[in-house]
Amino acid sequence: MTEAQIVEKYTRVLKTSLGLWIQAMVIKNPQSNSPEITWKGVGRMLPVRALPENVEIARYAALKDRRFFKQCTHCGEVRPPSLILTGEVCADCMGMDVRLAA
Repeated sequence: MTEAQIVEKYTRVLKTSLGLWIQAMVIKNPQSNSPEITWKGVGRMLPVRALPENVEIARYAALKDRRFFKQCTHCGEVRPPSLILTGEVCADCMGMDVRLAA
């Protein structure tokens, strides 16, 4: 998965009347039949009229926040911490099928 695909899959932008929140996906019980997905704000709120480039920069910067993302030691890709399993290896590398309904 490319970094752009990771950003697209695991982050989102929530527009409010106060500004734009960059949010990261938080997954509980990823190996169950129905994982619970919530979204948590990352960093500071951006202005409502933030330039699209600044929004994308903030989304990519979210991948560096270790509260919300960890790196797989096998493939090197960044994932939410709950998808990094035994031995710091991601569910994809372990061959586990995790279906996320966003």
